[in-house]
Amino acid sequence: RGIAYGLRAYQVPSGSRTAKGVPIPSVLPIKIDDVVTSILPVHDFPEDEFIVVATKQGWIKKTPLKAFEKLTSRGLTIATLTGGDSLSWCQKCVDGDDILIGTSQGMATRFESSTLRPTGRTSRGVKSMKLKPGDTLADVNILKESSDSEYVLVVTANGYGKRIMPEEFNTRARGGVGVISTKFKKYTSDYVSCLRVVHEDDEVLVITSKGVIVRQKVSAISTQSRAATGVLVQKVDIDNGDYISSVSIVPSYDEED
Repeated sequence: RGIAYGLRAYQVPSGSRTAKGVPIPSVLPIKIDDVVTSILPVHDFPEDEFIVVATKQGWIKKTPLKAFEKLTSRGLTIATLTGGDSLSWCQKCVDGDDILIGTSQGMATRFESSTLRPTGRTSRGVKSMKLKPGDTLADVNILKESSDSEYVLVVTANGYGKRIMPEEFNTRARGGVGVISTKFKKYTSDYVSCLRVVHEDDEVLVITSKGVIVRQKVSAISTQSRAATGVLVQKVDIDNGDYISSVSIVPSYDEED
C-alpha cells in the first residue's frame, strides 16, 4: 500500500534459525492481507543516501533516507499508488550506483541513480522504462560501483536460467524500451521470474508454486549472452500448472551461528 514502518531491532522477538516466528501484525499495525515487500536495516541516516522504490507498473522514485529519520511503528507514506498498482521493491542507494530493472517479458534497462531527481515521500515518481502492453516489472537491483565477481541471474517461470555479465547491460537514459535480457523457448508461455544481481560464490533457493524447493550454486549455472535462452535450472511440472514463483539468495552464516 506504499506505507513504511519503523521498528527497533530489539522489538523483534528473538528465536532460533528454524523457529517459525510471530505474525507481523503482532508487532506492526498492518492488515492481514498486506504484503511486506522489503526489510531494510538502517543504522543511521546520512545525507547522501537514498531510498529507491519501484512499482509493478514501472513507476520509480528516489527519496532521501533522511526523510525517514523520525519513522515509527505508526507508519509513513513512502509512495502514492494509483490504478491498482502495487509497491514491490525498496532498496538503498547512493548517487554513484546504477539501477538495473528487468521485466516479465524479458526486457531490461540500466541507468544511473543520479539521473533520478530526489522527491518527497508522497510523490508518485517517474516511469522507469517503457513497458509493452501487458508487461510488468519482474525485478529491481542496485549495482554498486565495485561490482567485482557480480553476475545478473535470470530465471524464468518454466525453470530456465543463466548468468549474464553486468557489462552486457550498458548504461542508458531512463524511460527507454531497454534491451533483451533473455529469450524464451518457442511455443511456450514463459516469462521472467527473477533478474537478480548475484555473486559467483552465492547459493540460491529456487521455489515453485507447488512448494518444490531446489538449492542451487550460482557457479553451477552457465554464463551466457543476453540473447540466449539459458539452461534448465529446475524441472517444473508445467502441464499441471506449476511454475517458478520465487528465487532467493541463501544468506551466509558463520559456523558459530
